[in-house]
Amino acid sequence: MRNDYGMNFDPQAIARLNDGELGDLVTQIASAVGADPRKTSALLGNMDGLRESLKGLTPQQAKQLLDRAGEEKSREIYELIRRKGR
Repeated sequence: MRNDYGMNFDPQAIARLNDGELGDLVTQIASAVGADPRKTSALLGNMDGLRESLKGLTPQQAKQLLDRAGEEKSREIYELIRRKGR
């Protein structure tokens, strides 16, 4: 199956998430890609900076990040972004 879910990524959807939703999303992504929990916690300490960084992702960059989580988890994360960012 072709992984094209990242190509539909809407960076503005990130801007519409509240801090709790954004924190949950980042925690899920970080866990799925095997990130250091301490680094994830540090990122969550600056929600405005994190939000700006994520809003700047291109669809290709989003896909690369999501691909690291594996197809099933990537689709779950993408759907979460899509639903929450409406």
